[in-house]
Amino acid sequence: MLNVLKVRIYPNKKQELALAKNFGCVRFVWNYYLNKTNNQYLETGKGMTYCDMAKDLTQLKKQLDFEWLAEATAATLQQSLKNLESAFKNFFSKRTKFPKFKSKNKKQSIRYPESCSIRNKGIKLPKLGVVKAKISQVINGKIKSVTVSKTSTDKYFAAILFEMDDSTTIEKLKISGIDLGLSSLVTVFDGETTYKIDPIKPTRKYAKRLKRRQQALSRKAKGSNNRQKAIKEVAKVHEKIANTRQDFLHKLSRKLCDENQIVVAENLNIKGLARTKLAKSIHDAGFGMLLNFLDYKLKREGGKLVEVDRFYPSTKLCSCCGFKNDLLTLSIREWICPECKTQHDRDENAAKNVREEGMRILSTNTDGQSEFQAWGETVRLVGTCTEKRVSVNQESPVTASA
Repeated sequence: MLNVLKVRIYPNKKQELALAKNFGCVRFVWNYYLNKTNNQYLETGKGMTYCDMAKDLTQLKKQLDFEWLAEATAATLQQSLKNLESAFKNFFSKRTKFPKFKSKNKKQSIRYPESCSIRNKGIKLPKLGVVKAKISQVINGKIKSVTVSKTSTDKYFAAILFEMDDSTTIEKLKISGIDLGLSSLVTVFDGETTYKIDPIKPTRKYAKRLKRRQQALSRKAKGSNNRQKAIKEVAKVHEKIANTRQDFLHKLSRKLCDENQIVVAENLNIKGLARTKLAKSIHDAGFGMLLNFLDYKLKREGGKLVEVDRFYPSTKLCSCCGFKNDLLTLSIREWICPECKTQHDRDENAAKNVREEGMRILSTNTDGQSEFQAWGETVRLVGTCTEKRVSVNQESPVTASA
């Protein structure tokens, strides 16, 4: 399987200049052929394919006005065209929005698809030589590509894509259900115990610092050197917020991955939630990032992330008897089941129901069997209470017996 290791690199002055030229050439090629494809589509109703753009690029580099394109690595320019073709395919497949023109003032990146290797505590890149890097682990597999990026705070990173052995086997399974929220970021139920992890709220933590930097920026004259310095100061705070959130979610996903082989979570409509009055808190929590981290880390170790339908009423169902409480509102954090009189914490009850539904999904995907192995023992799909759990659609015991 493929794995990615992101490391920080420290190019010298000569390498920084070469990278700047590469960034500029790759950005120009993207913008040039995005514009040319748009114009051709308007004229003929058909855009340019990668082969069309690659042939045209070869001729373009021979022209006097564009000889400077030869200073960039040819593979990075070709990769830019492949990325542009993929962007159009994703747009027509309705997976993403229409491709945009790239700005030199935002994050810059180039991808080296070949001829990269690890050498002397650094990364050897075409036309750059060995670039000093902090590599935290040994890369034994074949390197497929290296993506070099420069942030708005002038830091350089390299994302190394390499092949790794995927012969991980799992002898025992531990399954946990998680409920995502804002008061408690994650509520975890592993079948026996329940615990909660609170969000760190990095945006609120650095809100005052960000406000001061933005106020200082607003007082600088446009186009001045001081304004450029102030822009970098604001970018540093945004970077600090993003890094704090990412670091916390990496550690949390690692903890869940180490403790479980299967994690069950709801398939939340994060874009829809981000359009509500809770948008700022939703973005700050990073639900989507956490689920992405969990997904690839579990897959890498032979585990699995099981997603429960977003319309599954995990909060309203009694995890003990299955009674559905339609009167439950968002403000009610604790409630007592009218049927079995069990007292529930809203988030803990949801985590139990999510785990139960995940086990049902797993069981139906296992050759139609109604049981599977977890921690070496056969787990049957029953509730956590001695009373029989009724179906979500079942209105009353009388209807069932009839």
